[in-house]
Amino acid sequence: MPHARTLLSLLDLQRSDIERLWLAAAGWSDQRSRRRSRFTDRRVATIFDGPALRTRLAYDTAIDAVGAHRVDLPLVLGEREPISDTASILSDAVDAVVVRARDHEAVVALAEACDVPVINAMTDAGHPVEVFSEAYSVLERRGPIDDVTLTFVGEASNMLRSWCELTVGFELQVRQVCPPGHGLDEEFLADLAKRGQRGSVVVSHDLTAAVEGADVLYTDAWPKSAQRPGRRRTTFEPYRITTTVLDAGGPDLLLMHAMPVRRGDEITADAFSDPRSITLAAKRNLAPTHAAVVERALSA
Repeated sequence: MPHARTLLSLLDLQRSDIERLWLAAAGWSDQRSRRRSRFTDRRVATIFDGPALRTRLAYDTAIDAVGAHRVDLPLVLGEREPISDTASILSDAVDAVVVRARDHEAVVALAEACDVPVINAMTDAGHPVEVFSEAYSVLERRGPIDDVTLTFVGEASNMLRSWCELTVGFELQVRQVCPPGHGLDEEFLADLAKRGQRGSVVVSHDLTAAVEGADVLYTDAWPKSAQRPGRRRTTFEPYRITTTVLDAGGPDLLLMHAMPVRRGDEITADAFSDPRSITLAAKRNLAPTHAAVVERALSA
């Protein structure tokens, strides 16, 4: 069984847990240096599959902020030895593990075999801490997440699934707008409903209608097959965010992008630089929000 402070998805946290973490993140934003010596005797292993610029920087900064020591391990889970063997070694050597891997099941297997907390820094199934951070940026600007309607433009990505997980504990309204055939899996939606979902998730294909009345417009890069000329690109082109699309949402709409950005694909350069875009400002919250999550993992 995973450690009690393991974080594989936002479904691992109760509403009260998330709210406490947001409060802690606010503290890290204001007085990060005050706690710098708290975990000087702790070690955190980081395993990053791929470049992961923002993820690496966020966790490096967060681990340093709490005063712990980072041990970077250049490995791919299951590549050279059974994941259970890796978990055994890690459990004896470090106090927490941060892992970014493509295969979510591999991260689950690591967490189940580890005696220390494991933090999911991104898998193909979800990006929980990144979305926790993005939601904190929305909270700063819009108030309670219960009052927010978020329109997500794009395919059923890991970022979208993590946003949807927030609808279990919060009255958050998530609208996915995408080409037909790229919507969220019905089994995933049914699981959210079975968990006593307080918010809602709907899937549609009309971009203009989905933007109207939204508080936040969120997008991510197109799938690689749509980033080059061909039928798939033609399918996604009607879902490109432009300033005209932003105007349909009104002057108070917040625009956010998961990053990295491909200007001219999922969003135009003008739309990304529009004053309503808070993407880059939101990324400044990665360090304090990730510090709150690392602090939770290391707390006795």
